[in-house]
Amino acid sequence: MVRSIALRALIAVVLVPLGALAACGGTATPEPSYPAGAIVVTADARKFDTAALVVPAGSMFTLVLVNREADAHNIAIRTQSGFDGDIVYRNDPISASTAVLEVGPIAQGSYFFLCEVHSTMSGTVEAR
Repeated sequence: MVRSIALRALIAVVLVPLGALAACGGTATPEPSYPAGAIVVTADARKFDTAALVVPAGSMFTLVLVNREADAHNIAIRTQSGFDGDIVYRNDPISASTAVLEVGPIAQGSYFFLCEVHSTMSGTVEAR
């Protein structure tokens, strides 16, 4: 009888709080919502999550830069790779935040993008 009461007490002390924790943490944090048609680029561990962007030629578009680390990052679109060529678009670097950027219009053609803080973070842009 004493053992049964002790077992019930142990269950109440251990399992009830675990159930409450499961109830609180059971739902995942929803993904953030961005404007419809936005092009999302994520910077993490000094890498972009993509090496190629396809953007609409001749019209404005929304570019979302998600920076998941403390290092500052930006996106510059240029007519040539690296720091060569003309700047078509650039934003100021951000750290550990998200920037919703309005870009364009960009003429149809091939371009390059890079993080000006970490130039090894780069890729191509096709405006079609």
